[in-house]
Amino acid sequence: MAEEEEASSKKLFSASDVAGHASRMDCWVVIHGKVYDVTKFLEDHPGGEDVLLHASASGDATEAFEDVGHSTSAIGMMNNYLIGSIKDYVPPSASKAKNFGGDDVPPNFRGMPRKKGPPAPNTFLDFLLPLFVLSLAFAAWYYLTFIAKA
Repeated sequence: MAEEEEASSKKLFSASDVAGHASRMDCWVVIHGKVYDVTKFLEDHPGGEDVLLHASASGDATEAFEDVGHSTSAIGMMNNYLIGSIKDYVPPSASKAKNFGGDDVPPNFRGMPRKKGPPAPNTFLDFLLPLFVLSLAFAAWYYLTFIAKA
């Protein structure tokens, strides 16, 4: 709630305003309709500055941000870089399922889609191929150590 009030007291930007800030010298990122000036954070970002630059150039970094799954401390740090919000923001995944939490829930605690389904089944080759390679290496060692000397 306080976060929304803080964002509303900040400046409103259009998408074209933000698009002009996608360089190492001036980098703005849009996440959940909020604009963050991450220029000073580029070098400190654990994923590297290229990740933020790519996110900035793509327009809306919401999906990329949620796909990574940031820590609570990372989400808390975002307020330090908040400079405003986007006018008439429409989420890029508006056609997807509605978030289970409210707007006051941190992004990666919402009902994020998870990859579902069982893991790939192990096949016989998954066991047999390494065993064959190991046997071949042992045979080569045995030949070179004992038979080739004779």
